[in-house]
Amino acid sequence: MIHEVIVTTKSTEGEVHIAPMGIKMNQKEVFISPFKPSRTLENLISQKEAVINFIDDVRIFAGIICGIKKDWPLTDLKNIDVPRLKDANSHFETAVKEIFDDEVRPKVVCKISNKDIHAPFLGFNRAQFSVIEASVLVSRLGMISMEKILKEVEYLKIGFDKTSGPKEEEAWGWIQNKINNYKKE
Repeated sequence: MIHEVIVTTKSTEGEVHIAPMGIKMNQKEVFISPFKPSRTLENLISQKEAVINFIDDVRIFAGIICGIKKDWPLTDLKNIDVPRLKDANSHFETAVKEIFDDEVRPKVVCKISNKDIHAPFLGFNRAQFSVIEASVLVSRLGMISMEKILKEVEYLKIGFDKTSGPKEEEAWGWIQNKINNYKKE
């Protein structure tokens, strides 16, 4: 099972990197497989720490993928030198345990050292699901056909239209603009 989360890492220079990512996990470990090259991978290799943020504000997924906003509010943690998203419902603090190299997507195994809950997670509605799925599609622009992306986004819009609120509408607008601008290139 893949969980859509936001991973925060920190560079050797102290720069925080925030990245939406699909991860796998069990009770004790998180498995992160970032594409090469990526700042997330570089930071995991050099700093050996990451925070896994579970969040229901899908604007963060869309905002980062669409290049709209990258400076989401952060909160420092006591036990790890990587901050969490301020609005995360919960987070896991992790330490890199092992890295399995791969030409495209290395697998980084991280031990969970702490778990905290900050706010209840009430589940995703269909609009939030649609924003996350459309964000994944946008992250694949140039990798899969525009026809496939447009067809899937059209389908996702059905559930989106029935259940969206202001945050989801803002995120959907960013996704639509990103797709439209890409089509013009």
